[in-house]
Amino acid sequence: MSKRKIFLLYPYYWPHFRSGGPVQSLFNLVKTFADTVDYYIISLNKDVDGSLPVETLQLAKWSKGANEENIYYASSLSPAFIYTRMKEVNPDVVLINGIFHWNTSLFGLIAARFLGIKVILSPRGMLQAWALQRGKWKKKIYLTLFKNVLSKNEIWHATDQQEKEDIYKIFGSNQVVHIAANIPRHVSVFNSIALPDIHQKIKLVFLSLINPNKNLHLIIEAVKSAGDKYSLDIYGPVADGKYWLECQKAMEGVSDITYRGSVPPWDVPGILSQYHFFVLPTQGENFGHAIFDALSSSVPVIISRNTPWSDIDKDGAGFYLDLQENKSIDTILCAISKMTPEDYHKYRISAHEYSTAYWETRNYKQDCQFLFES
Repeated sequence: MSKRKIFLLYPYYWPHFRSGGPVQSLFNLVKTFADTVDYYIISLNKDVDGSLPVETLQLAKWSKGANEENIYYASSLSPAFIYTRMKEVNPDVVLINGIFHWNTSLFGLIAARFLGIKVILSPRGMLQAWALQRGKWKKKIYLTLFKNVLSKNEIWHATDQQEKEDIYKIFGSNQVVHIAANIPRHVSVFNSIALPDIHQKIKLVFLSLINPNKNLHLIIEAVKSAGDKYSLDIYGPVADGKYWLECQKAMEGVSDITYRGSVPPWDVPGILSQYHFFVLPTQGENFGHAIFDALSSSVPVIISRNTPWSDIDKDGAGFYLDLQENKSIDTILCAISKMTPEDYHKYRISAHEYSTAYWETRNYKQDCQFLFES
């Protein structure tokens, strides 16, 4: 039986990683269905910040990825290029990821219409209310153009109920939308580290894109006000230079806060497992791979409720902070500082159990069946 051919469009694919969660989502999707699908993936040869990967990529030809997927790395993407590659592959379906990458989203949609190929659109969180506020007017103009290109026969992939509602709100309730959660990496083995005594610092870690949406400045201010009880290590690509300058200014003169740079996804579990708590006071997440990676590395989390991760406080896997309450993080850090080693060990166990239960209760192949229907 021949495999189904899926033509996957997103400007950045493995080994690129600086554009955040979508790359991890796509890699995990490809890996999960590698035995039943032939993937043909178009990607730029450089990452979102213009950097080139350490390894040398083969340009202007199809090459094999880690999961036997077919990848075509290009120095630029044009309508003619997308059309030519799509025509030569002649896929069963075109899976377009993201909305505002015009060189793949818009060009891919137009090419698929000309070739009469089924299209599945996956917004990857780009239609969330907070996301649409950045570059608001440009996005409004772009969405108007995008709507006019839609043929009304497309299928949408939402990762949760909220994204489904976002699609209906912007494109109309007559859209065909399937819900299938993002696929995270497999859960790591349980790992425990001891809560330090009063002479040592509790180690916090932030790992995410650095932009205003992630509210890194709130963690910095909280650690500064907590005196010498905590250290904070910051990992992640700088997605907003102006915001990062503000964060750096807030960090001046504080020796316990350190920027560690970007980290490739394959190193994330090992890094996170060395910390006591993961902190991400985000304004909103479509999924939050780093949150799941922390939980699956046995690290309790401190996050906002604007994520798909529910009941972590009731399950003892972490804490929710209130973005409307300025002292919310301070209150949580104060509570953590009073934990006994036994209490903290229970939190690590609960974090690991929470992520394990999430993984074991999902049927990704059933949820993603719409990808394989004619």
